Amino acid sequence: MIKPVYIGLPTDNNGHLLYSERLPANAMHRLVMAEVNYWQSDKFSLIEQYYDAPDAFICLADIHADSPIEVPISCGLSDLYWLYQLHGNYRIHLADQTRQIVLKTEGTSYTQIYVPEGQYITRFDKGKHRLFYFVIKPNWLQRQGRRAMEGFNHLLDSQRAQRQEAQHNQFCPLHDKVYKLLLSLFTLPKVKRFHYDILIYEHCFSLLDLSQEDLKRNSTSASTENDLLSHIRNYITEQIPKGNLISVADIAAFFKVNYRSLRRQHYQTYGYSLGEFIQHKRMEQAADFLINTDMPIKEIAYFLGYTINTSFDQRFKRYYGTSPSTYRLNNLKTS
Repeated sequence: MIKPVYIGLPTDNNGHLLYSERLPANAMHRLVMAEVNYWQSDKFSLIEQYYDAPDAFICLADIHADSPIEVPISCGLSDLYWLYQLHGNYRIHLADQTRQIVLKTEGTSYTQIYVPEGQYITRFDKGKHRLFYFVIKPNWLQRQGRRAMEGFNHLLDSQRAQRQEAQHNQFCPLHDKVYKLLLSLFTLPKVKRFHYDILIYEHCFSLLDLSQEDLKRNSTSASTENDLLSHIRNYITEQIPKGNLISVADIAAFFKVNYRSLRRQHYQTYGYSLGEFIQHKRMEQAADFLINTDMPIKEIAYFLGYTINTSFDQRFKRYYGTSPSTYRLNNLKTS
């Protein structure tokens, strides 16, 4: 997709500001296959690592300032960002005479922010700052059969209306699940680009899913319904690798809850159906079997509850963009 944020610093060696497209040896984190912008002066250093997949964009930025600095940025598109402040904090201002604050981040927390197209100034205080963000194309979720998630509705409404002010959700803490998932992005294997794209999509979806849980948890007190849904999702995640075939009706019977109420509660909490979550976990397990075992594809399909191999092939191709056999072959070539 189009790079959503451009840093307004010169990309040539200009006086005391040096520029490079190579990551310095002392960089704490490295994004595999990422492009790099690295600026360095006697007052600050700024490293931008980013990877551009067709339907998603991820970026990690490290800033070390010996004194307060201001960095101009431009947003080329009106986008919805998932923004994670790993260390330090900063403020984003409009780049006009009003210098209105658009966002003031909070350390070790994250939020979702809608940012209109325009020019901005980012102010960093003295110290070290590290941030990560990703952007996903809305039609990527639509292709996966997922609807707009309710926690982001007012931000998406702003995007559809093309309003000219930035808005963001409440800040959520970078708890252990989110932090581990972010760290795992920096240990992804170097594989063929199309497979790496799929890994990025999976990570972004998982981060998006966790953010939906956190928004729901923070907006209301933890309820019995949410605790039950979390328990049910953990149960599904545990059962599918064991070959236990489960449906929404089976789960409702096992947990002694009303079938229709369960479907409604899951959709209201996560913005997509429990059946879609089960399919998501089945496809994740299918990909794992294809990469890490020599099980025949027919056996994988049967293990995951697909009695007709063509239906499994069609489902897998719709999810990953390629057939199971091609997916396995491409991964064998990269191993």
